[in-house]
Amino acid sequence: MKRLLFFSILFIASATSSLAQNRSIARGAVPGELYLTGSWYGIYNGYGYSTLRTALYHITENGKKLTIQYDADAFANENNPPGTVMIPQHILADATSGVAYMKCNYSKNGYAHTSLWVSFDYGKNWIFREENIGSKKNISTNIESVVYRAGDEGTFKSYDYAENFELIDTRHLNISEAGLEECDFFTLVISGFYYTSDCYQSYINISIDEEYVFGQIWGVFPDVYRGGLPGEVYVSSMFPEENYKATYKVSFSADTGHTFRHVYVSEQFDTQGSLPVFISDREQGVFYIVKGYAIEDLNPAGWHSKVCIEYYRDYGETLVATYCHDLHKNYGKTCESINDLVSEKCGNNCVLLSWSEPESSLPVEEYHIYRNKEFLIATTNTTFLDENLLVGDYEYYVVTHYEMGCISDSSNNIMVEIDLGIKEVNELESVKLYPNPTDGQLTIDNGQLLIENVEIYDIYGRKLLEQRAESGKQKAMDISHLNAGFYFVRVITEKGIVTKKIVKF
Repeated sequence: MKRLLFFSILFIASATSSLAQNRSIARGAVPGELYLTGSWYGIYNGYGYSTLRTALYHITENGKKLTIQYDADAFANENNPPGTVMIPQHILADATSGVAYMKCNYSKNGYAHTSLWVSFDYGKNWIFREENIGSKKNISTNIESVVYRAGDEGTFKSYDYAENFELIDTRHLNISEAGLEECDFFTLVISGFYYTSDCYQSYINISIDEEYVFGQIWGVFPDVYRGGLPGEVYVSSMFPEENYKATYKVSFSADTGHTFRHVYVSEQFDTQGSLPVFISDREQGVFYIVKGYAIEDLNPAGWHSKVCIEYYRDYGETLVATYCHDLHKNYGKTCESINDLVSEKCGNNCVLLSWSEPESSLPVEEYHIYRNKEFLIATTNTTFLDENLLVGDYEYYVVTHYEMGCISDSSNNIMVEIDLGIKEVNELESVKLYPNPTDGQLTIDNGQLLIENVEIYDIYGRKLLEQRAESGKQKAMDISHLNAGFYFVRVITEKGIVTKKIVKF
């Protein structure tokens, strides 16, 4: 199992190598959109692989949705010349909607070669643009149709989606990242940070404190990324820790690198852990931390990838959500999964899940709900209340089962953190509802707490009734007008919120 994890880590780690924009991840043309390349799945044959697939993923809605746009046999270059098949490696994108570039490095006739491809349909189909001897740098920009190429012959620029390149400088410009405007470049080296607004006809050199940047660890080098506003820049770097571990840190500057502050610091990990990968969004203050995992498969023996995307706002102050996508071998080939899975803490120790029906003409039989990979319940509703949770982190996903026997994938994962202590849980549990079942008269006993408000919801999450507690203590309610069935009573107290299920007959 260890060799699987290590392989996956090495593939994703290429996103932060020392070569400019040799990344496995790129921001798209609109906010909330990303492109990601990576190993998809492998099947063993003895001590080697009989199958190894790599793929391009299109990610939208800040990580909530992931589709596989293109995949290929990782060994295809051994039998197919460049221009015949594109193997996903280093992804780039400009400001044109649907446009992405792929730079591929490989050996041919004993020499290193670099090829460049372009797609105009979000990575589904690829057009071969050029092949060059040697390892070239390609830099995408924030401008439609513009991409650069740098090498020993000089630095070239294309205004037509890499169809033609023209020489703009006889020097090999060491560009790490393009800014928001034309000829607006950043370069990061261990000794300092360089910025130019005129294609390095002139530049500024700024030293970065060692608190924010370190040399390479495990083959991963520091990297630099543009922000959402002029002058904004992020720097990512690995830092060594004790016991052969490391941390991954991201720093932010709003003044073109003159001052930095940390906006993300990972937990310590080693080579068997999941190495984080950073990418900034086009939207101001938004960025993502992407982690890849290798999941062991038994029949046939092999593995597949799982990708988790942490979505941050406010320059790292707010972790909005963590979306995980289990990319099993049939991902994208099964029946449609549900849409818009969201979670809401209906109390300090319960979670209300809700989702939209899948976009499919096939009739749905039921939804299977999983928590931390364990099956919880099957339901025909599009909501589910999970109660009496202990402190901890919970991962939920919903699998759609169709009447025709088709089963959806489990790509709609969502993370929830429960952080209420046992003492507070016990206090909230002192709130009692009786009789239950009831024919219409319901009493809410406050226990030791003051009741502020009481709300009643149906199984679809719709609020049917709301009453404020005038005395703040025990309260009686008449629900005789409600139809027979299950209901959720949400009691808001001075110490938090508790939700309980009742039966009306």
